[in-house]
Amino acid sequence: MIRIPQLLRTQCRRDLRPSLAPVQKLLTRSRTGARPPRKNLDGFRKPPRNVYNKEADAHILKVDISSAQVPDYFAGNAFDWLSGSTGQILDRLERFGLPKPCLKHLLKAYVRNMEKGIVFQHLKYNEEQLERMAYDLSQSAREAMDQYYTRMLFEWACTPAGEEALQPVISNDALSRMQGLHRAADLSKIGWQYDLTRRNRPRKFIMHVGPTNSGKTHNALRALAAARRGIYAGPLRLLAYEIYERLNKGQIVPLGAEPEPETEPDSFSNIDLGEAAVTGQTVVVTKTGNPKYARACNMLTGEEQKVVEEGASLLSCTVEMTPHTDAWDVAVVDEIQLIADRNRGGAWTNAVVGLNAAEIHLCGEESAIPVIEAIVHSLGDSLEINRYERLTPLVVAEQSLEGKLKRIEKGDCAVAFSRTGIFNLKNRIEKETKMRCALAYGRLPPEIRSEQAALFNDPNSDYHVLVGSDAVGMGLNLKIKRVVFEAVSKWDGGRSAVLSTSQIKQIAGRAGRFGLHGAESAGGVVTTLHPEDLEIVRKALASPYEPIRHARLPMTPDSFSKVLQALPLRSSQKTVADVFRYVAKIPPRFVLESIHDMEACFRFVDEFMDCLTASNRLIVQLSPCPWRDDRAIAGAKVMMDIYRDKLRVPIEDTLLRSGLLKHLNATLLLMEDDSANCEQTRMIALLGQLETIHKVIVLYLWYTYRAPLAFPDQIKAFKLRQLTEVAIDWCLEAMHAKRLGTASPAAEARKRVLERRPLAKTTWGEVKAERRKEKVAAIGNLLRGEYAKNLVR
Repeated sequence: MIRIPQLLRTQCRRDLRPSLAPVQKLLTRSRTGARPPRKNLDGFRKPPRNVYNKEADAHILKVDISSAQVPDYFAGNAFDWLSGSTGQILDRLERFGLPKPCLKHLLKAYVRNMEKGIVFQHLKYNEEQLERMAYDLSQSAREAMDQYYTRMLFEWACTPAGEEALQPVISNDALSRMQGLHRAADLSKIGWQYDLTRRNRPRKFIMHVGPTNSGKTHNALRALAAARRGIYAGPLRLLAYEIYERLNKGQIVPLGAEPEPETEPDSFSNIDLGEAAVTGQTVVVTKTGNPKYARACNMLTGEEQKVVEEGASLLSCTVEMTPHTDAWDVAVVDEIQLIADRNRGGAWTNAVVGLNAAEIHLCGEESAIPVIEAIVHSLGDSLEINRYERLTPLVVAEQSLEGKLKRIEKGDCAVAFSRTGIFNLKNRIEKETKMRCALAYGRLPPEIRSEQAALFNDPNSDYHVLVGSDAVGMGLNLKIKRVVFEAVSKWDGGRSAVLSTSQIKQIAGRAGRFGLHGAESAGGVVTTLHPEDLEIVRKALASPYEPIRHARLPMTPDSFSKVLQALPLRSSQKTVADVFRYVAKIPPRFVLESIHDMEACFRFVDEFMDCLTASNRLIVQLSPCPWRDDRAIAGAKVMMDIYRDKLRVPIEDTLLRSGLLKHLNATLLLMEDDSANCEQTRMIALLGQLETIHKVIVLYLWYTYRAPLAFPDQIKAFKLRQLTEVAIDWCLEAMHAKRLGTASPAAEARKRVLERRPLAKTTWGEVKAERRKEKVAAIGNLLRGEYAKNLVR
C-alpha cells in the first residue's frame, strides 16, 4: 500500500505529463519508486532503439500543458532528452565548434541544473515566452524539446549565473564560442536590423482586410497613385507588372481625384477592385487611362527589371525585392497573410518591419490581423483596420457532382492538386462534355497562366472550362461561375494533407467575381466532385479565418554573415541553418522559415562551397531554383560547374551541358513539321521538359542581375525564355487540335499561337530563317543540342 503513493509522488515530481522514458524504464521505476542508474550519461552510450520509436511513443508526439507547467516539464525530461538523442546532440555541438572533450561535462552540468530548475530561474522567461513554448510542445513535442533544450543551453551560457556554473566544467574558449554563437544568432530585436526605419518618425499602418472579391485593394492603390513617392510590393511578378503598366498609363485614378463621368472601368484587372470594377460605380482602374494621371513607375522583380525613368518616384516590385533603405510616402504590401508562408513569409516580415514609409497599406485576409497588431505595436507604430465584405454571395451547392464530370458546366473551374491529376481531369472533361479547357497550374510559366486565364475569360473564345491547381487562388482575374474541387487534400512534400480553411476560402472565393457576370449570376457557387468532400468545404466556408499566430523570419545577409563568422571555418550551409534552428533567440510572435524544405538547397550549396563566397552562398540559397525538381537542380548544378571552371556562364552552354536544349530543339522542329505526331502522352512529356527549361532560364536571369559579369547573356536568355513560352503554348494547342481530329494539328496549333502572340512572330521568323539557312546542319546537330544555340546568337 505504500508503493502506490510513493510512485505517484515520484511521477508528479518528475513530470506533469507522460515521460519520454521507454517502457522498460517506467517498469523499473514502478518497482523501485526511483530513477534507474544513469549509466548511459557517463559514457554517452547509444540508447536503446525504442527510446524514440515513433509508434511506441505516438502518445507523446504532442503535449498539452499550460505555460505555468513548462519549467517543470523541461526539468522532468532533461535526462530523457539527452539519453534519447545523444548522438545527434554531440554531432550538432561539434559542428557548432565546441571541442569534443568538454561536451560530456558540459551536458552533465546543464542537465543537472535543468532538473533542479536552476536554468529556468536564471533565464527568467516572461508569460508570453512560456505560452509560446507550451504551444510549440502541443504541436510537436519531440522536435520542440530538442530545439528548446539546445537553445536554452546557449542562452543560459550567456547569463552571469550560467557562465559561473559552466566555467569549472568547460574551457574559456568553449564558453566564449557558445556566447559568440548565441549573440550572432540573436533575432530577438529584429526591428533594429533596419536602423534607418527605426530612426525615422513612427509609421502609420492601414490594413485593408476581407475575403476575395471584396474590393479590399482599391483604396490602397488610389493612395499609391496620389503619393509623391510610393512603392507597391506584391506576391507575383505578373501583379507587379500590372501595377507598373497601369501607373505609367494613368489607368489608376489617384485618391482625391474624380474620374470622368464617361470613364469605362477595366473589369478584367487582376486587382481585387470590388464595385470599383463596375461601370457606374467609383472607377479606380480605367480601361484606357488618362494622361493627367500617368506617373513614371519602374519595375523591380527577381528576374526582370524595367526602368522607365532613373530615380522614378514610383516603384512596383515583388515583395522579395522591396528596398528598405529608400524613403517612401506611401507603401502598399499585397496579400499580407503570406507573412505566415513557410517558404516566403520572411519577405513579408521584412517589408512590415523594415519599410521606411510614412504610410503603409497592408491588403489581405483578416487572419493576419493578430500577428500584424502584435508586430506593429511592438515597433511603436500605429495601426488602423478597414474591413471589407464580399460584394457577391458565395454559396455551397446542395449536392456534389456525384463523381460525374458530365455535370461540368460552362464557366466552371475544376481544381485538382497534382500535375498528372490536372491533365487527366482536363482530358476527361473535354471527352465527356465536349467543352475545351484552359489550364492554370503552378509549374506553368506565369505568362502562360495569364494567357490561359484570358482565353477562359473571353466569351468569344472556345475555352469554356478552366482546370487548375491552387494557383487559381491568387494573381489571376478569372470569370468563374462555379468552383468544383476534384479533391480537398494535397501532397505537402511529406504526406497528403487536407487543405486548410484559408486555402479552401482562397480558392472558392474566385467564384462569382463582382461585376464580371452582370445579370447572368447573382454570386458564386462552390461544390465538389465527390460527395464525401462537400461537407469539408461547407464547414471551411462557414468557419471564421484561423488567426495567424506567427510571422516567418528569414536568414538575412547580416545575420547569416554573423553566424558564419562565429562558426568554424568552412562550416556547411546545413550547419549555419542548424544554428538558426537550435540557437537563435526568436521573439514569441515569430518562427523561422522552413528549414526542412531547404535540405536539397543546403546540399547544393555545400557541393559548390569551394567556389562561393560567404555572400554568394546566401544568394544561391535565396535563388528561385525549384528544389523539388531534380531536372531543374541538374541545370543549376551545370551552371555552378561552369562558373567554378570558367567564372563565366553562357546560357546556351548551361542548357546544352544539362541536356535541356535538345528538348527545346525537338519542340521547335515539331512546330515546323506539319505531319508531327501530337499524341497527348508525347505532348505532356514535352511540356514537362519545357517547364523545367523555363525555370532554369528564369534562374539564369535571376543571376544576371546579381552577377552580370559571371552571367552575361541576359538578352539571349530573354529571347530563349520567349521561345520556350511559345513552345509551351504550342504544345497545349497541339493537344487540343489532336483531340478534335484536326488533319494537321501541328500546323493548326502553330497558326493559333502566332495569331495570339504578335511578339512571337518576329522570333518565329528568325527561327524559320535560321532553319532554312541551316536545314541540314540543324537536323544533324539536333542530338548535340546546337540548333537553338545558333538561333539566339
